[in-house]
Amino acid sequence: FYVFREGAGKVAENQELFESNAHEKRRHSSYLVPYSYYESRIPDYFPFVPLHWHREWELNYVTDGEGIMRIGDREAEVHPGDILLIQPEVLHAIEADGCLCYDTVVFRTEMLGSSEDRCYTEIIFPLSRGTARLLPIHTDNSCYLQLKECVEHVIFCAKENRAQTDLLMKGELLKLLWYMEQSGVIIYRQETDSWEEIRTVLDYMAEHYEDVITIELLARQVHLSESYFMQRFREISGMGAIEYLNRLRIQKACEKILGGTAVADAAYQCGFKNLSNFNRKFKVITGCTPRQYKKQKRG
Repeated sequence: FYVFREGAGKVAENQELFESNAHEKRRHSSYLVPYSYYESRIPDYFPFVPLHWHREWELNYVTDGEGIMRIGDREAEVHPGDILLIQPEVLHAIEADGCLCYDTVVFRTEMLGSSEDRCYTEIIFPLSRGTARLLPIHTDNSCYLQLKECVEHVIFCAKENRAQTDLLMKGELLKLLWYMEQSGVIIYRQETDSWEEIRTVLDYMAEHYEDVITIELLARQVHLSESYFMQRFREISGMGAIEYLNRLRIQKACEKILGGTAVADAAYQCGFKNLSNFNRKFKVITGCTPRQYKKQKRG
C-alpha cells in the first residue's frame, strides 16, 4: 500500500501497491536491514489504503492534506504534522477525500532492542504484544517539538539506509517512545484486543475476492453467527463486511486497470458480474469512472 522512494509514481511500481493481502506479504525488512521507507500519496499513488495488518511497527508522519486513519476499532482525523505510530498486528486503514501525503517508516521490533531489561519488559513488550496502545500525536502535544525532531531523524536515517545511520535511528526510536511516555500517549491496560476473527476474515477476502462471497460464508470461516459476525466486523472496521469487500474489489480493479487490463475484464476478475454495478460502485468509491481513472493515472 505504499510507494517506494526510488522512482515513486511510475505505473509499474504503482502496481506493487495492490499486491498485498490484508496480512501484508511484502517484506518490509530483513535481518540485515530491519526497516523500509515509503513515500505515500493519496490519491496520486493509490485511491485509499484498505484495512490490513502486518507484524512490523509503522511510523507515519503527515506532511500535507487531511484524512481519516482507522487504528484498531478507533478512527482519528489526521492533519499536517500529525504523527502516528502503529503497533505490530494492529488493524489499520487510511483514506482521504482530497490529497493526503505522508512519510512512512516500517520497522521490526528488533530495532527497539530484544533484551529482557526492565524498559523492554515494562514498555516495549506491552506495546508490541498489544497490552498497551498508542494514541495519535497532534501538534498540541506537550512534547510535540521533541517528538517531531525524533521522527524527522528517523525518516532521514531510513532514507540514508546505511549501517552508520542505523545506529542513530535506533536511538531516535527509543527516544520517540520516551517522549510518548512522558506526554501520556501510551495507554496501559490488562488485556489485548481480540481481532483474530476479523484478521482471519480479511485475509480470506483478500485471497478470494474474485469469488462469490456472502455473509454466511464469512461468518462460517470464524465459527460465528451471522448477526454477531456482522456486528463485530462493523465495530472493528467501521463498515459492513460487504461494503469492505466492494472497496477491496475496487482497489484490486484499480491495479488491473493500471496494468493494462480492459475495464470489463478487470471488473469480472475482481468479482463483479455486472459491469453497470461495477461502474457505479467504482465511481462512488474513487470519485471517477474506471476510464477516467485510467486516463488520469496514465496522463
